[in-house]
Amino acid sequence: MYIAKKWIYAKPFVGEPTQDNFQLVEEAVPELADGEFMIRAMFLSVDPYMRIYVLSSPIGSTMIGGQVGQVIESKNSAFPVGSYAFAQVGWRTISVCDPAKFETRKPYVLPDLHGLPLSLGAGALGTVGNTAYFGLLEICNPQPGETVVVSGAAGAVGSMVGQIAKIKGCRVIGIAGTDAKCCWLKEIGFDETINYKTDNIETALAGAAPDGVDCYFDNVGGQTSAIVKGQMKKFGRISVCGTISMYNGQPAKVVDPQLDFVWKQLIQEGFSVHRWTDRWFEGVTQNLQWIRDGKLKCRETITEGFENMPSAFIDMLKEAISLSICARRYYSSGDVARKWIYAKTFRGEPTHANFRQETEPIPSLQDGEFLAEAEYLSVDPYMRPYMLAYPEGTLMIGGQVARVTKSAHPRFPVGATIFGQFGWRTHTVCNPDRLEKDKPYVLPNFGGLPKSLGLGLLGMPGNTAYFGLQELCQPKPGETVVVSGAAGAVGSAVGQLAKHLGCRAVGVAGSDAKCEWLLKLGFDSAINYKHSNVYADLKKAAPKGIDCYFDNVGGEISEAVIKQMNVCGRIAVCGAISNYNTTVAKVTDPQRQFVFKQLRMEGFLVWRWNDRWMEGIEANLRLIHEGKLRYEETVTEGFDKMPDAFIDMLRGGNTGKAVVKV
Repeated sequence: MYIAKKWIYAKPFVGEPTQDNFQLVEEAVPELADGEFMIRAMFLSVDPYMRIYVLSSPIGSTMIGGQVGQVIESKNSAFPVGSYAFAQVGWRTISVCDPAKFETRKPYVLPDLHGLPLSLGAGALGTVGNTAYFGLLEICNPQPGETVVVSGAAGAVGSMVGQIAKIKGCRVIGIAGTDAKCCWLKEIGFDETINYKTDNIETALAGAAPDGVDCYFDNVGGQTSAIVKGQMKKFGRISVCGTISMYNGQPAKVVDPQLDFVWKQLIQEGFSVHRWTDRWFEGVTQNLQWIRDGKLKCRETITEGFENMPSAFIDMLKEAISLSICARRYYSSGDVARKWIYAKTFRGEPTHANFRQETEPIPSLQDGEFLAEAEYLSVDPYMRPYMLAYPEGTLMIGGQVARVTKSAHPRFPVGATIFGQFGWRTHTVCNPDRLEKDKPYVLPNFGGLPKSLGLGLLGMPGNTAYFGLQELCQPKPGETVVVSGAAGAVGSAVGQLAKHLGCRAVGVAGSDAKCEWLLKLGFDSAINYKHSNVYADLKKAAPKGIDCYFDNVGGEISEAVIKQMNVCGRIAVCGAISNYNTTVAKVTDPQRQFVFKQLRMEGFLVWRWNDRWMEGIEANLRLIHEGKLRYEETVTEGFDKMPDAFIDMLRGGNTGKAVVKV
């Protein structure tokens, strides 16, 4: 009978692990039963993930992890004696395995490594290599010429990610913790490196990637990741692999990245490599070929002796941690337009001092132009941060439903009701053929419904809900969908669409009256975040966890939701209302949640679906006529009240869409 040694989890980790957290014990190895094999460890892996994963194991459990070993006895024909195998059996010298009892992470015989070290089966030609291969290529999907940033770049995964990105024709920037590591990264082909301990990361990254970052492979989290996300390009992709910065401590407080996710339409997705178990040998085979071709270089830190497992683990962690406005001519036809000007830069909550009303003459029409007279104007949360990019004296941005009163354009006849991004003004002369984006369009027949819906459910907010929910969250019948800012124009539509798709809908709003209205619309549950413990109330409203989150808010509400999301949950980031009137809040870094639950978060602007715009309007119009999509509007009378309506909307004074009737 064999006697096995094993390391057990003897004492809970508090901060950085020490020798006291581990205990070496012995146990008799049982005789084999049919279908089993016995493996003797040759190389055992120590990895950052163990620090956090083992917290869910009871004291006295065998330390988790994978190993490469040799089969010494077998009653399983797939694992013959003498073969070399990889198995997730923990920190132990001899193990008995029945592959049929493994639901995931099943053991397997190593392929022919063509003379390469067997230890690579626990690294570059195993979990580590496949983490880099699939995590980069499947989630970041880097394209030739793009810029890829890797944190924890000198680690086993990070160093491979950078090299694979180079193979794919990308520019690669690595972030590591010593000059020696940075030098090594240059040796294996990284274009630029940043020592986060001695360099100013923000300045160094701006210099290394002056045009911005396309892809970010994130092993770290924390402040490093907050800086990288701040320098990403539109439609940037973030693959969240690890949370090294917080393995030995509490999650850091970082600046809420909500605004970056919305304006840049970023995608962030956490993952576990075992998602691709059915393609495992695809990754191993490709990485093996790249190694043999000299395109992938591997470096291992090998500690001798099973008794030194805790030391190797502790040392490894120390090292790892160590808008387009129409062009106008200002000659008069005798008529005058009124308009609201952005008079003073927003600081905190907008006030009347931020706005100034002016008049201007309306120009005569030329061929291809039409004159539109505003009937309803929209006030929306996005206007608050968007205007910060405009100089004082600029026309306030926004959409309006208008009536064509004069026309020299065949597609915009006199009497037509249209939507246009004309800003806060009463009259607009427009040549739609000169606009590259934000083109005006004639509203379809609403069948007796109010024209103002062209600013709400049958316009931009409705399409934001329609496409944002269905394209990004992709909710399935029976799933739970949580909506923040749920009593707004977008949020109220999202919840009803989720119900139409067979989901449970939970809304978060800011008053009891709004919550009551949400329940009337069909929401299953509604939470008043001002008078409740959001985290506790979510537990009650979504006892099975949350599958989809439509996020209009950010901040602490989103923090509470993300903590309760299910594995492979999807987050559509639509807005950042909590940050519009204040300094951007700091929130607990959600990195762990993204990794362990494999969450996907994507920011978006609805204009992404311009080519399908009428699809959304027609679908929502049909649901309204069928009684499946209800609405409410907060209508303010009078063009002079535009600032009042805007300020009230930002304070949460509206239920449903906020509009101004001219």
